[in-house]
Amino acid sequence: MPSIDHYPGRSIQIKGTEWLHFSGTAYLGLADHPLYQEKLMEGIRRYGANFGGSRRSNLQLAIFAEAENYLAHWLGVEAVLTVSSGSLAGQLLIKYLEQQHICDYAPSLHPALIGKGQRFDGSQEAWAQYILDIPARPDRILLSSTVDPLRAMAYDFSWLGRLSPKNQTTLVLDDSHGLGILGKEGRGTLSLLPSLDQVDYILLSSMGKALGVPGGLIAGNQELIQALWESPFFGGASPIIPAYLYAFLQCRALLQAQRERLSRNIEFFTQVNPGPNAFRQIPGHPVFYVKEPQLANFLAQRQILISSFHYPTAQDPKISRIVINAAHTTSDLEKLATLIGDYYQ
Repeated sequence: MPSIDHYPGRSIQIKGTEWLHFSGTAYLGLADHPLYQEKLMEGIRRYGANFGGSRRSNLQLAIFAEAENYLAHWLGVEAVLTVSSGSLAGQLLIKYLEQQHICDYAPSLHPALIGKGQRFDGSQEAWAQYILDIPARPDRILLSSTVDPLRAMAYDFSWLGRLSPKNQTTLVLDDSHGLGILGKEGRGTLSLLPSLDQVDYILLSSMGKALGVPGGLIAGNQELIQALWESPFFGGASPIIPAYLYAFLQCRALLQAQRERLSRNIEFFTQVNPGPNAFRQIPGHPVFYVKEPQLANFLAQRQILISSFHYPTAQDPKISRIVINAAHTTSDLEKLATLIGDYYQ
């Protein structure tokens, strides 16, 4: 397992040798983008390197409301609340929901969004059928991820249309690996789901993946967001470092350009990839699940590092993936495709 002392962008240095790097979750390549770093430094000069005060103090930084209003407009929801991590967003939301609701957790769900209950023991499809079969209750909340970023699978939510129109259902969606990439203008999975009278959506997401902000968000109706704002769990927590929200707002055009570049990279690699049947991929998503784990070792011997590790425990089999981001060049992708072709010959 290599250890490095610098940011792992499209390439890394291991013992003085350059390796191509196809791993991580910085899908839009923002963390080491010169413009994003420039705007982040502007934000640090304006707001400082950190802000550890409560959002509910008697002194308010306007950048938080500005960012949340923009995110709500972008996502097409009534309101958004930002917090310092996606995991905190999950815990804040579930602590509130469990006070008055029965929560049904899909098997795909991240541990940060699971409260006192247990995840469904079965497949995502079996969980959906279970929800359709059990009696509807007005105090029931459904919670699910939108994609599996490790195995490159998008979950099917067409079954929502089969829910009884006589009962209102709330579905919480963790879109941490879809927001910023999937959907129109990168608005994520929520923008791809049908508007159903019997279903209310709550969106939860890390902002630290595609969006390049070390934080998380919850999006929903105004009543929910106000209740979360008033909770002691939120009031006692430090917020996102405001300089990052400043950079995010200043770089909205850059985010769009990077999404377009990522889309071109995905399309190009899909076209030149000599072993398409050896991978699984969500259309438009930059993660390619590798069905043959030994490919990772083959590529490593040729100075290309892909994601490959045992999960969820050290005793489980390795999960290997190729992760493309917006910073990769055509030359990078051609070299990767050529070596994949050599492996499968």
